[in-house]
Amino acid sequence: MDGFLNVLKPRGKTSHDVVAAVRRILREDGVGHLGTLDPLAVGVLPLVVGSYRRLAEYFMVEDKRYLAEFTFGLRTDTGDTDGKVESEVDASYVTREKVEALLGAYRGRIKQVPPAYSALKVGGVRMVDLARKGVMPPRKAREVLVHSLSLVAWKEGRHPRGLFDMTVGKGTYVRSIAESLGDDLGCGAAVSYLLRSRSGRFEMKDALTLGEIQELVAREGKKRVFSDPLGVLPGVYPLVRVLPAALGKIANGAPLGESDFQGGIPDSLCGKTVMVLSPENGFETKIVAVVRPDDRGKVSYEKVLYRETRSV
Repeated sequence: MDGFLNVLKPRGKTSHDVVAAVRRILREDGVGHLGTLDPLAVGVLPLVVGSYRRLAEYFMVEDKRYLAEFTFGLRTDTGDTDGKVESEVDASYVTREKVEALLGAYRGRIKQVPPAYSALKVGGVRMVDLARKGVMPPRKAREVLVHSLSLVAWKEGRHPRGLFDMTVGKGTYVRSIAESLGDDLGCGAAVSYLLRSRSGRFEMKDALTLGEIQELVAREGKKRVFSDPLGVLPGVYPLVRVLPAALGKIANGAPLGESDFQGGIPDSLCGKTVMVLSPENGFETKIVAVVRPDDRGKVSYEKVLYRETRSV
């Protein structure tokens, strides 16, 4: 069974916890996620089931939207309020105007140092696992893209709180934005609330809680909980449909030509990564392969997802 699943992650659970729960509900071992959410965070956690796990890399290009609360005057070891407080100061001097004056430096392409407690790997080991053992490897600044960042609400106090709406590109850490902004203000800051409202084309309005998934599977079957592939695939990848006679070729990894596709392949797709869909009539819409056509009429495989033992 293959599919995309849009899960509304609750606070307190790790992404692995959610994956494990969905494995139990679906009774499927082949379940993965398309990017982690911190335990503190809630919101959209896209999952992939079956052969669609092999498509994960193609979703890394997608941006994400967050609603995040930063609490100023705190520094923690993790960059959020779930972590151990390392310092606490009176930050009542921090005003909305002072924060907004700094936000321009955090928009566009910026350099960002990832948190010590992150899923990034050093020598094949996750940094968070090293940090828990007291090992803090050097962290190099990386370029990330912040499409938009705005302060939408403000609460004054000894530890003022700001609510930020942001859309960011791949690899951007909200905790790092909070920490850097707090450092610029001289008081430190930590993420105290984090909601991911969108991940690529997976939106919160379509997300299902674990309870809803369990109920739908019991009442209507597994397929009922999957998202429409055409509604969640990254828009940067063109889509083409294969003809029924070509499915056997795909299953065996045999060469494909333009005549194997409905309407052929436009010249404009040469050299591009293209998602191949199942035939249009009499078939459930599935992604059966990822290919790259060239200007000589040849089509090279990047991924083969369809097998003759797996129905489409």
